[in-house]
Amino acid sequence: MSERANHVARDWSDLGARAVSGLVLASAGAAAAWFGGPWLAAACGAAVVAMSYEWARMSEPEAIAPAFGFALVGSLGAVFASSWGSLWIAAAWMTLCAALSALRRRTLAGLIETAGGALYVGLPPAVFLWLRDRAPEGRDTILSMFAIIWATDIFAYFGGKLIGGPRVASGLSPNKTWSGIVVGALAGALAGYGCSRLFAPELWCAWSFAGGLVGFSGLMGDLFESFLKRRFGVKDASRIIPGHGGVLDRIDSLIAASLLVGAAFAFAPGLARLLFRASP
Repeated sequence: MSERANHVARDWSDLGARAVSGLVLASAGAAAAWFGGPWLAAACGAAVVAMSYEWARMSEPEAIAPAFGFALVGSLGAVFASSWGSLWIAAAWMTLCAALSALRRRTLAGLIETAGGALYVGLPPAVFLWLRDRAPEGRDTILSMFAIIWATDIFAYFGGKLIGGPRVASGLSPNKTWSGIVVGALAGALAGYGCSRLFAPELWCAWSFAGGLVGFSGLMGDLFESFLKRRFGVKDASRIIPGHGGVLDRIDSLIAASLLVGAAFAFAPGLARLLFRASP
């Protein structure tokens, strides 16, 4: 490893801000998820306001107002519908707003960016709320996702810094290494194993696999966010969270994990009952 690459891998200057911000946000997120209902809906609503602005700022800096307006109306409506148990209405409303916003663009690339971006901002929070409201395992699902994603992110960060090695995609993010990906995915699998001890000890193998898969999806969500920022020529989605950038920067892993788990439970509803058989 070159001296410069080693310096990048071992740069700990953001650790303090990341730790404090991460602890505050994790505590608030866990509390909202625990109580659910209007508390979680309000937290998701606040998040989509920030994410809608961040996406508009990144993708259409010359037309922030209409891009922000369509994304915000769509995502807030989706959050509201999902909080009332209507995920399909939430998805349909979000898709309609995304399509209407995309009609403003004059190129195929612009159309895809606008429509895809609106869905990227609004659909995952709606799926997240739907997962939380699933009875009786909703709360356990969200808290397990948190445990897996947090373990993955923390160990991927330290694994990449301490071990270093080849970059995953230096053109997208110079700080992401294969060692971080491997360590993070293994940590996700270990967190999944820990969850199995609470809910279904005999399914420890399935839980470990699920933990590794969810953790890996979160890491790919982080990499996808880096791709988006590189495409639009920005370093961070915004700078409202010290050490992390914007809300999109902070929850990119959770966005990907929510979509993966939501799809799995939507198309295989018995899977949740099997994994969370100890849920009351």
